[in-house]
Amino acid sequence: MNITFEIFLRLLDNQGLETKDLVEDLDISLRKAQRTIKEIKNSLDSNPSFKKYFELTKNGNRYSINQRFLLSRDQVLVLIKILTASRSLNEKEFPELTQKMLNMLYPEQRELASASIRSEQIAHNYIDNQSDRLEKIGLLEEFIYHQDHISFEYTDHEAFEQARTETVEMRPIHIFFDNYYFFIVGFLKTTRENRIFRIDWMNKIKKSSVKIPFNYSKHYDHGIETQHEAFGYNGKKTHIVFEFYGYVEYVKDEFPSCRVIKTIDKPNRFPFSVKVLEIEVNYSDGVKLWLLGETTILRVLSPKYIADDIRDTLKEGYERYLE
Repeated sequence: MNITFEIFLRLLDNQGLETKDLVEDLDISLRKAQRTIKEIKNSLDSNPSFKKYFELTKNGNRYSINQRFLLSRDQVLVLIKILTASRSLNEKEFPELTQKMLNMLYPEQRELASASIRSEQIAHNYIDNQSDRLEKIGLLEEFIYHQDHISFEYTDHEAFEQARTETVEMRPIHIFFDNYYFFIVGFLKTTRENRIFRIDWMNKIKKSSVKIPFNYSKHYDHGIETQHEAFGYNGKKTHIVFEFYGYVEYVKDEFPSCRVIKTIDKPNRFPFSVKVLEIEVNYSDGVKLWLLGETTILRVLSPKYIADDIRDTLKEGYERYLE
């Protein structure tokens, strides 16, 4: 291997090398090592293409080459932690993606980052569905970018125990992630309405020649709508008012539209004053699930049909424990 290229690669793969290390490892003279490092620095500094990506630095007696566009150790750590906690990829996709991120780091940094997720890797905390999401997401994003129309087979495992498969034609609009799963919003040919699909339940995705007239009055802006939805469901816009007996910031994190109407004087077994809150939501099974999950620290006041829905569902659940 060319000695200049060999030294370049070694500097690229280490946080710091001294010239004596190169002398010992490559069996070259000290003068040769110094001259080669200088040549590499001059080449990087004088070539705009190289300079855009690489920077040769010296810290004390140690030299290294930084890659300007790679993620830092802390950025890789945070992204891997989020990816691990989301459990969004299968047992093939997750290790491949995390390893590529780890490979961006120097060996010492890589060991620290690997150790931080070792327990999760050993535990194999992957979601049950083994569908390959990365390839599907990439394909769907291409269709969205080119404003293509698509057709696919969709198997809804949630609606019935014996899952049913339907053929769907739509204009894909936006992909998002929520609560373990990736979803896509599309404008349907049949109903001329927006609908959300779980991506790992989609198969035989292909571009369609069918043109679907798009109703811009029903444009789905996920950046806005995501503030009003939960668990990947869409629904009808409404405002919910409820008493809340816990830490209000958790509600604001879930529904950024949350506002405090007032503080009321009511007993509370938790160390918080009781607030009356209002959230703007697209009421759906997803929002209902969130409300039910918080029933020990909230009571829906209005609208009445939602208060009744939550009360009746809780009553039905309670009666199961009486059997």
